[in-house]
Amino acid sequence: MAKTMVPDDEQKSHARTSLRMTRSMSEDIGMKLKKILEQIHNTIDPQPNDEEKINLTHAQWQEVVTYLWSDEIWSMALNKAIIMCKQGDIDMNKNAEFLLMVAEKGPFELKAEFRKTHPIARLSLMDLVTKKPPEPEKVRTVEELWP
Repeated sequence: MAKTMVPDDEQKSHARTSLRMTRSMSEDIGMKLKKILEQIHNTIDPQPNDEEKINLTHAQWQEVVTYLWSDEIWSMALNKAIIMCKQGDIDMNKNAEFLLMVAEKGPFELKAEFRKTHPIARLSLMDLVTKKPPEPEKVRTVEELWP
């Protein structure tokens, strides 16, 4: 009786990830989306002190739509539009309608996707509202390391 209650490797239906890995993966996704949304807002409504504008390649736009979009129909339609823009040599970074749609619909799609996932992933995404991205390390010279 006790043996049947404990699942072995053959009975598991899917691979399990650790909580730390789940949290870090969702933080990475959230950081990417947060940075992209900030860049979109700087592109659409530039402020005097905002220098960073959106500058993604067509492949990066496909990654954003594919990985962050919950609705499969929207994802397929946007991927098709991105491919057509690439063939027509259209810069999606300057298309205000496309940028507005991504800015308006992106967070909702990500939220819908994470409703289906682990609660730790949802918590780490909520933590991103106040969290700042990690600072890049300072480039060091040899003299600093070995005086």
